[in-house]
Formats: sequence, structure tokens, C-alpha cells
Amino acid sequence: SLTIIDYNMYSPERYDLMKKYAKRHYNLDHANLINPKIIVVHYTASSSLKISLQTFESIYVPKERQKLSAYGEVNVSTHYLIAKNGEIYQLLPTTLMARHAIGYNHTSIAIENVGAGEEGLTRKQVLANVHLIHYLTTQHPSIEYLFGHMEYMNQTFDHFPLFLELDKEYDPLIKIDPGWRFMKRLRMLLKQEYDLELKK
Repeated sequence: SLTIIDYNMYSPERYDLMKKYAKRHYNLDHANLINPKIIVVHYTASSSLKISLQTFESIYVPKERQKLSAYGEVNVSTHYLIAKNGEIYQLLPTTLMARHAIGYNHTSIAIENVGAGEEGLTRKQVLANVHLIHYLTTQHPSIEYLFGHMEYMNQTFDHFPLFLELDKEYDPLIKIDPGWRFMKRLRMLLKQEYDLELKK
């Protein structure tokens, strides 16, 4: 069975800010994640678990991230954070939206991996992602797609029709996380361990 450490960052205030974000970007009147279709894998750009957790703790976007705060006050967030030793922390329930990927927050579950770059990610993290993703597909049968953050704007991939962004000035940035090798290993092990193949 999967061990998940509860590190709850939910608060009514965070929900209200995410609700405002969802109204602006998806024209939704709530911040609930209903029948999520996608899992998005990231890395945190920090090799410290402590700093990675601190990144998500604030409810508001930090002042130094002005490009983000221009499009919504709610801080970046994730449903899960995976430490280098493979420990899995749950920061938000999967019934609520997290702010992690432009255009997909309304229909996706976020997994962040502690790491400053692909080369810093560990085998234990890959395996933890594999087990967590399998678990999430059992909890949410609606999940059909899996992609790395760096794949999110690839218009040739099956997931792209789900992209929704009503604020036309909100430019998706080029991302490199979690890396091509990491995602290749992840998909290979999902197939090997669980015979699970999710669309890109």
C-alpha cells in the first residue's frame, strides 16, 4: 500500500483566491476539481525539501513573482510533492484545483518532485511517481492523460484540446521540467509495473 504523508495546505482563504483565478481563466464559479482528466508532473527547481514546501506555503504569490501575480493573487500550488527519498507529501486534496500549469488547472492533478534539474531527480522519485500515478487512476477513473510540464503546450499531443485560457495576455512560458528522460522512464515503468498507458 502507498504511504502518503498529510501536509495539508488547504484553507478557505486559499480556496477563495483559487475560485477567483478559476473565474478569470476558466469562467468557473468554483475551485473544485471535478473528474480530473490529466496528471501533470513537475520539478520544484529547488533541491531542498524544506524550501520546496515553503514555496507552496504562502497563500498569495510572493511579491518578487510579479509576472505570476498579474494573472491572479493565489500562489502556485500542488496536490503532491515527492522528496528525493521517495516520500510522498499531499498538500491539497485532489478535489480542489491547484495552480501549477497554465491552461490545465481546471482538469489536472499536480505532482511536484523536489529537484533543481532533471539530473537531480532520483530513482526513488521515479518509482514513487509510478506508484502514485497508478493509485490516482484508481481513485479518479476519469484520468486519461499524463504529461510532463515541458510537454504541456505541444499541440500534436492528445491532451492539447483540453487547454483552456480565457485571458489572452497570459502567455504560457517554455518549461523544461521534469525532463524527457524522466518522463520516458516514468511511462516505461508504468507500463511494466501496472500495464498502465495514459495518453500524452
